[in-house]
Amino acid sequence: MKDKTQIEAVLERSLRKQVAVPRLDRKFDAGVWARIEAEEGRSTAPAWQTSPSTTPKMASLLSVMNVLGLGGVAIFLCVFGWQMLSGMDVSAFLPEISAATRDRILMSGSTVIAAVAVAIGLMFTPLGRRLREELG
Repeated sequence: MKDKTQIEAVLERSLRKQVAVPRLDRKFDAGVWARIEAEEGRSTAPAWQTSPSTTPKMASLLSVMNVLGLGGVAIFLCVFGWQMLSGMDVSAFLPEISAATRDRILMSGSTVIAAVAVAIGLMFTPLGRRLREELG
C-alpha cells in the first residue's frame, strides 16, 4: 500500500502530464513591453491641446476670483455674525450638583477615558493588529 506522500506525488506527476504550459520566451517579453509602452504613450498624450499662453492667464484669473470670494465670505460672516451676537447674553451658570453626583460623574468619566486610552494603545501592538484583522 502507498502512503499519502507517494499518492500525492503520483497525482502531481499525472496533473503535470495533462496540463501543457507553453514556455515563455523573449518574443513574449518583447510583446508585453511593446504593449506597455504603447499604453503609456497613449496615456501621456493630452486629450485636448491648449495654448501655453492661456494657462497662466486662467490660473491667475482663478486665483483672483478665489481671493475675492474668500474676502466676500469673510465680510459676510463678520457683519452678520456681529449683528447676531450683539444682542445675545452669553452669561450662563452651571446648575449646582451634589458632591456624590460629581464623584460618580468623575469616576465614570475617568473609567471611559482609561478604557479608550487602553484601546488606542492596544491598536499599535501585535495583539491589536491581529484583532483588527479578525474583525475586518
